[in-house]
Amino acid sequence: MRERALSSDRGHFISFFYQPLICRISQTMNFERLTPIRFNQIDSTNAEAMRMLKQGKPAEGTCIVASFQEEGRGQRSNVWTSRAGENLLVSFILYPRSAMAQSPFLLSKTIALAVQKTIANFTTGNIQIKWPNDVLIDGKKAAGILLENQWAGSTWQAAVAGIGINVNQTAFAFENATSLASQNGQVLNIQLVLAELQKQLSHEYGRLCNDEATSIKADYHRNLFGKENYNLYQTPEGRITAKVVQVNDNGRIELITANEISNTYDLSEARLIY
Repeated sequence: MRERALSSDRGHFISFFYQPLICRISQTMNFERLTPIRFNQIDSTNAEAMRMLKQGKPAEGTCIVASFQEEGRGQRSNVWTSRAGENLLVSFILYPRSAMAQSPFLLSKTIALAVQKTIANFTTGNIQIKWPNDVLIDGKKAAGILLENQWAGSTWQAAVAGIGINVNQTAFAFENATSLASQNGQVLNIQLVLAELQKQLSHEYGRLCNDEATSIKADYHRNLFGKENYNLYQTPEGRITAKVVQVNDNGRIELITANEISNTYDLSEARLIY
């Protein structure tokens, strides 16, 4: 599989792969200048990023893009399905700073903001972040994020941010999904969406590296889905109708019911029911 996917760009891949690690000292990110590594078909972009990390240290901000994933994944072991060539499927390699290990979910918030702002540059509507890993347009899923980490003891060695954005697909097995094309009524250039995502991730991750945690948390909370209205959630206590209060630094969501009973849950304990 890997030989087939790399055959057309082997020389480029080898020269790109051995670029020295950048941005370890400079806090200004410029991921846009890194040429994406492209595959027509692959098991998953996250899996390829992990293989690259086992072989060396690609430049921070390296992105792997595929037209089709055979084994695309989401959170909670969910399968991410996407029609070939219609959506943006990409993974970014990052090297979180040592201080970030104290609040690892802050990286998830940072990536979610980058995706949310990318989508906002291509369509209108109410674009919100749904805990733990989705971005919605008018309440419908338009993007998903899968963050996978490499740890050595308490040292956060690397992170792979897998991002899928529905760009031109207009028919979905899941009825509560949408895409940029569905919202706009026209086909978009996926490469332009990728370039915008590289730009936004550079900006948001740069903020994180510059210790702007307070403003990142505020931006995330402002764009968080479920604060204004009651929604149905599946929890260990059963199904509850609740509003979102916040997502804390550990990534746990706080929900409050109409009779003001409040609890926090991790991503394995609470699930929004559409």
